[in-house]
Amino acid sequence: MPITYRSPLAGKAKVCRVAVLPFSNESKYPMGGLLLYRVFLAEMIASRRFVVVGEGDVRKVMAQQRLVPGETPGDEFYRALVEGLGVDVVVTGRVIQMEEVRKGREVEPRVAFWIEVRDAKNGRVIWSTYNRKKGGDYRKLMHFGVISTVTALAKRMCDEVLRDWEKEGLGGCER
Repeated sequence: MPITYRSPLAGKAKVCRVAVLPFSNESKYPMGGLLLYRVFLAEMIASRRFVVVGEGDVRKVMAQQRLVPGETPGDEFYRALVEGLGVDVVVTGRVIQMEEVRKGREVEPRVAFWIEVRDAKNGRVIWSTYNRKKGGDYRKLMHFGVISTVTALAKRMCDEVLRDWEKEGLGGCER
């Protein structure tokens, strides 16, 4: 189960329109940040609880503000997102661990990440979630349920995070 911290400011923040910034990668897995970013973005859109701003639009604002992925955004960047894209919050993330560990003939994926939801007006963290899992954590019986790829594990973990957010009351646009 993910561990979620909810700031006292979270109750006051309206969360509907969301911009997701590219995730940073602190793991040794090549392109781990990009992989988790794309999986999380897809799961967030599929959840239908948010209006997610297009990746191209976010990258355009990043380029205009000369912000490279992984760099900490300043006030001007947040102001540009609010004015240009009308977002309520900005989601940032970092991959702490992503690897595929060999166990005999089998491979066990391991993933750990930290995702933060920031108020788009000032960049303050209103939610943060940490999740760490191994493919075997989903074992049901013998080998049934075991996840064997980092992509499948990341998808399952992102879905857990979004369900946790829903249970805690984050999101929920009226459409």
